[in-house]
Amino acid sequence: MAFNTITNLDFENIKQSLKAYLRASDTFSDYNFEGSVLTQLIDVLSYNTYYSALNANLIANEVFFDSASIRDNVVSLASLIGYTPRSSKSAKATISMDVPVSPQIGAFTLKKGESFIGSNENGSFVYSTLDDITREAFVDVDGVRKVRFSDIDIYQGNLLSIVYNIDTSTRQSIIIPSANADVDLITVIVNQDNYNVPITYKKAESITGLSSDDTIYWIQENKNEQFELLFGDDVFGRKLQNNDSVTIEYIVNNQDEANQCSLFEFTGVFKYNNQFFENVTPTITVVNPSSGGALPQSITSIKYLAPRSYSAQQRAVTVRDYETLVTQLYPNLEALSIYGGEDASPPQYGKVFIAAKPFGADKMTTTAKMNLTKAIREYTILSVIPEVIDPSYIFLEVDSYVYYNNSKSRRTPQQIAEVSRIVIQKFGEDNDLDRFNGKFKYSKLVAEIDSTDPGITSNITKIRIKKNMPVLSNVFASYEICYGNRISDDTDLISSGFKITGEDTTNVYYFEKYGVSGLAIFKISGGEKIYWSKNAGTIDYKKGEININAININSVVGNLETISFSIIPKSNDIIALRDLYISVKPEDIRVTSILDTISSANRTSGVGQIPVSS
Repeated sequence: MAFNTITNLDFENIKQSLKAYLRASDTFSDYNFEGSVLTQLIDVLSYNTYYSALNANLIANEVFFDSASIRDNVVSLASLIGYTPRSSKSAKATISMDVPVSPQIGAFTLKKGESFIGSNENGSFVYSTLDDITREAFVDVDGVRKVRFSDIDIYQGNLLSIVYNIDTSTRQSIIIPSANADVDLITVIVNQDNYNVPITYKKAESITGLSSDDTIYWIQENKNEQFELLFGDDVFGRKLQNNDSVTIEYIVNNQDEANQCSLFEFTGVFKYNNQFFENVTPTITVVNPSSGGALPQSITSIKYLAPRSYSAQQRAVTVRDYETLVTQLYPNLEALSIYGGEDASPPQYGKVFIAAKPFGADKMTTTAKMNLTKAIREYTILSVIPEVIDPSYIFLEVDSYVYYNNSKSRRTPQQIAEVSRIVIQKFGEDNDLDRFNGKFKYSKLVAEIDSTDPGITSNITKIRIKKNMPVLSNVFASYEICYGNRISDDTDLISSGFKITGEDTTNVYYFEKYGVSGLAIFKISGGEKIYWSKNAGTIDYKKGEININAININSVVGNLETISFSIIPKSNDIIALRDLYISVKPEDIRVTSILDTISSANRTSGVGQIPVSS
């Protein structure tokens, strides 16, 4: 009799199938008794079949890119389509420093290696320079002789090196031994056996245009999550010869823990005329705090980006191509939005806009944006101009009035207000917010507030949206504030205070809505509102824009660089398109708890209960 068709590999089903097979034969008769020896053998066979089927299923899953879950297998499958996972990244900071010197010193050389200690809330970290840096001494305007190191880049981590002596009679693997090495910062120097001067090899991105003499290498991740260097074969790139030596200098870093270091102490060595100066205390100025430190690329990210990198083929044509390449070039991004100039408002044809928010910061530094723009230009079509822009933040202001029944809650009114505030804040962190292309869904927030405590009977939650307008101090300028969402016709306008150039510096002015769609500027004097201008700009309700006529603003109250504008949106559902980024800040959440006298049975007639207007 043929064995039953297998449709389920569950243990019990396998066992029943074996019993059904034995039932068709007269050879055995005690297979169906749980205490028999044959039943025990059937259990063993069933377990063996079950484990074999499970193992085969797991092996089959690891063969395919979509279902693989073991990093070694995912990396191996990615390598088949030419994708190398990103290593851990060292945080980079830019600093300047002045070193007072005596007249006998004509220049200082900052020796490469561990030269600084940077500090942040996570602790202290070593920062290194990758090359020797030499600067000439000069006398400044105050008559002080000094050496100035301007805008030097320092990288977090210890600078190490390893040497491989090539023996072509054996199979050698040239491996960077640390899993936390930043492979984008390595230096590969080959001392050729038949050449007196060591040669620095460059990383190759493809085989296009390579000759047999090119001094290049490739890099790939091995099974131990370390990176291995591969050299040419005398067809594409020079092949390593017997008795060559390969020196690899690399930085072992602390990944993302060292981001946002803004305090640095010098611990390095200066050199002049073969003399070393160790006990030197320069004045350090931080140009850009450290950023860019990142963990090695995760399995999920590899599975997402590898197929897209393959489809991009090292060129940026579609939006997906740009997303893939930007993520590879600048891995320390928390959120990214890319759109064509034809989708901008107003349209700017021939451009691609890259709105990027790094981890731990509201925007990229100027240097980082310039570096990213330069890097992405190598992949773009000639006539397309990429432009890296800052996120345009929309801040939600949530004002919630929570009604509660004191007979169904163990919390005090203050506790109900606090837990509701925490729920609103968590909603802003977990529900399609704090990112580009997000959407605030009003009904879901209201439902979550209602479910915060059994005693909460209802809530009336009001939503406003706020944007901050950067100010050009002491310059006549027009301004435009774009919310990306329609503005309610019944809105008011609340702005922060500012001062106007040429006016008394004790006067603080504000913007407000005036008439149907106009703007006015006023101040408060003696408890009365006095208008400085009743024609300060306009509100476009449909486009969701505020346009301010030319004005010379001296400063913003509170020594800030921006004026905030708060309005009521047309819809309580807020969307973030293009470069808009929705965020909810704790200081913009206000919760008031109100006793529900009807539900609490304090006043059965409900007399005196006046609902808050919605």
